[in-house]
Amino acid sequence: MYPTLAIIFLCMLALMSVFELAKQFFSPSISLWESHIITIVFTSILAVIIIGFPLRVLHKEQEKTREALAHQKETEERLRNSEMQYRSFVESVEDSIYTVDADLRYLLINTRHLLRSGLSPDSYANKKYSDIHTPHETEVFRAEVKRVIATKCSVQAEYEKNGKFFLRTLNPVIDSGNNDVIAVTVISADITQGKTTEQNLASINRKLNLMNEVTRHDILNQLSVLSSYLSLAGEQSADMTTKKYLLKSEQVADTIHEQILFTRDYQNIGIDAPQWQNICATIQHARQPLKIQAVAFDKTCPELEILADPLLEKVFFNLMENTLRYAGTHATLRFSCSEEERCLRITCEDNGPGVPFDQKEKIFSRGFGKNTGLGLFLIREILSITGITIYENGEPGTGSRFEMIVPAGHYRKKSGE
Repeated sequence: MYPTLAIIFLCMLALMSVFELAKQFFSPSISLWESHIITIVFTSILAVIIIGFPLRVLHKEQEKTREALAHQKETEERLRNSEMQYRSFVESVEDSIYTVDADLRYLLINTRHLLRSGLSPDSYANKKYSDIHTPHETEVFRAEVKRVIATKCSVQAEYEKNGKFFLRTLNPVIDSGNNDVIAVTVISADITQGKTTEQNLASINRKLNLMNEVTRHDILNQLSVLSSYLSLAGEQSADMTTKKYLLKSEQVADTIHEQILFTRDYQNIGIDAPQWQNICATIQHARQPLKIQAVAFDKTCPELEILADPLLEKVFFNLMENTLRYAGTHATLRFSCSEEERCLRITCEDNGPGVPFDQKEKIFSRGFGKNTGLGLFLIREILSITGITIYENGEPGTGSRFEMIVPAGHYRKKSGE
């Protein structure tokens, strides 16, 4: 500012001298006091013009500077408060939280993770993940970070360390400017207690299943013996009333036998992970114990696989057994498959008497039906494990038609095609 004023002052002196010479040249008769008045007025106006403009510009620049400084201060204060809140949150949780860049270099670590890793607050600067973890752990973690950076999506993974179990969630830190992942924030939660409880429950479940299997086996053996005795008693009895009651007792024993077999099947639902299963191959395997001669498929079914519980074979077995029960030895079945918008429709049609309109939903209820009333109930339970629905929409008197709706992502073309 001072050099500028000095230059302005010198310029004014020069202009005053030039102006004074010009007056003497053009008006030599002018008096001294008139000359001074004219010079003072002229230089004053000139000074206002010359000095006022840069001062005005300078004032505006100073105003902009003050506003910029105030905005910067306000921004820094907001950032400081935001950082304090973030740090307060990060430090208050029981989970390990840390942020790494693409080279697995630590950018931030909360106190919980420092304690778990045995690091001091100042010792993690410029350290990499590999500096405090084994090569195998580093490679696993590196693969997870690369996946997050490539997909820009969160990734979860369980891991075990020193006898403890942890659930690690990796979240991308995305630059709002270019939408690139610039870092990855990791939240690692100790799930040892939940994992131990899960293992204990699995152990208890295995023991209960074993006890059920043994008990069920012994009961079925005793039922077989009871059925044999009832049959022999019926053959040797001469009294028709007694024979009638013995026959009914055999039927009750058979019902009990079916119900016990149902408990075995129902117990196994959802125990094993869903599997990809070819529709036609599963149906063909399920029909082997049955005496159904006519089973037809359309051309699309052999090409398709569905993701379902391993008991899917039991679904088709019960459907075909149901057809045999109501349509008799002349039963025919036809399976067809059609891909629709975001679903696959599997249709099973027979030539039986069909299902009355008022019973189309009741037939899937537990205990409904002429036999045990468990077959269709079991079918719906097995299919529901992977989100497959089933309903009956056939025309009564012309045969039943069961339709299974497989959601998107749970069906595909046969492997290798």
